[in-house]
Amino acid sequence: MSNKPTAETKRDIVSEVQELIKEGLKKGYLENIYFTQNYSDLQSRVIEYLIVVNVAQKLEHFGVQNNIFINLEYSLNDFYNNAFPSFIFEGEIFAQQHKSRKQHSPKDSKSKRIDIALTEENKSKGEWFITQKSLIGIEIKSINQSDKKIQKDIERMAKAITLKDDISQNNIQACFACFFKRFDKDNTTLTKPQIEKKTSAEKKKWEKHFEEIKDIYPDLIFELIDTSIVNIPAEEFKNISFDPEANYEDLIANTGCINAYMIKITRKVLS
Repeated sequence: MSNKPTAETKRDIVSEVQELIKEGLKKGYLENIYFTQNYSDLQSRVIEYLIVVNVAQKLEHFGVQNNIFINLEYSLNDFYNNAFPSFIFEGEIFAQQHKSRKQHSPKDSKSKRIDIALTEENKSKGEWFITQKSLIGIEIKSINQSDKKIQKDIERMAKAITLKDDISQNNIQACFACFFKRFDKDNTTLTKPQIEKKTSAEKKKWEKHFEEIKDIYPDLIFELIDTSIVNIPAEEFKNISFDPEANYEDLIANTGCINAYMIKITRKVLS
């Protein structure tokens, strides 16, 4: 079936995309367990591309229904520039003037790509896009990546939403920076209070970062959305283990905490 758009997107799609990303992150993690033939639900290594593909697959049906393209490994240069039409015609029909957009190429690299981009064909009168119009960008990192790498994703996505051009408003509706965090280690266990302490600290850490960058992006809202993937504290192991011979190694292998996180970046609504 063709995924060719035939009409404008008429509703806010961000909340729907958010839920589908969450489902894709969960499914991707579970498939990682299967394809790497691991016998524990707690993984220290996650194949990043497997997660990306699962998120894209979750978005596929949504894309067909809403006349939206789901693009993997999409050019960041195109995502930035196609937040705006390539050019427009202004004025009366016999006195029209051609107006082009500015160049919005990213400073770090024109060859840089983002994991998933949602785009659509333009249907607005008088606006011309060489490629599809940019709508939503999604970056995904695997488990326990450095904060610096995640912050780079946030920076790229925030930059996309804040781009400005005299030719039109920015068409990008939202961006997401996603990642996984494992809070226990392969040779240790965590109790329920320890898990709550660590997950709370993770939330506070990112809220502090959002506070630090709010002056750079005064028109944006940064929201941390957490999703529990595995949450089995050590004291609950006896409730899920039916093996009377289970030992400390079994306890380590079958308890712990892994969360998936989405940092949603949107514009503030002006009152």
